[in-house]
Amino acid sequence: MVEVQLYGDAAGGSRSTAGKSDYEVIRDFFRTETGFRVTHKVRSTYPPVRDRVNAVNAMLCNSYGIRRLSIDPRCRQLIRDLERVSWKADNHGNLGARLDKSNPELTHTSDALGYLVEREFGLHPTGGFRAHFIG
Repeated sequence: MVEVQLYGDAAGGSRSTAGKSDYEVIRDFFRTETGFRVTHKVRSTYPPVRDRVNAVNAMLCNSYGIRRLSIDPRCRQLIRDLERVSWKADNHGNLGARLDKSNPELTHTSDALGYLVEREFGLHPTGGFRAHFIG
């Protein structure tokens, strides 16, 4: 049995104009496929963007210099996102609390990583960051 853990954003549960949500389509697919056990780990609301960014940054290299997340060099789009996505600046150049989404080719893969990392390793009220590694 193959274990599949599904992470994503809250919008995936919203119905599209075709009638089914993205997550309903995924559930339907896995109902017909044998050999998979799917666990849905999608929050019903969005975690704050800063929490996602901070969780990913802490996994990449925390304040003690410990790296708990490694990115395969073949993940070129993810690496590009992590290198180029930045906070949106106001008219005075001050960085705000929103990511700059002006380039439609950026943020998608780093957002996806952020949902996984925040869900599994983010700051949680019951004890802070979790001390696991992703390799």
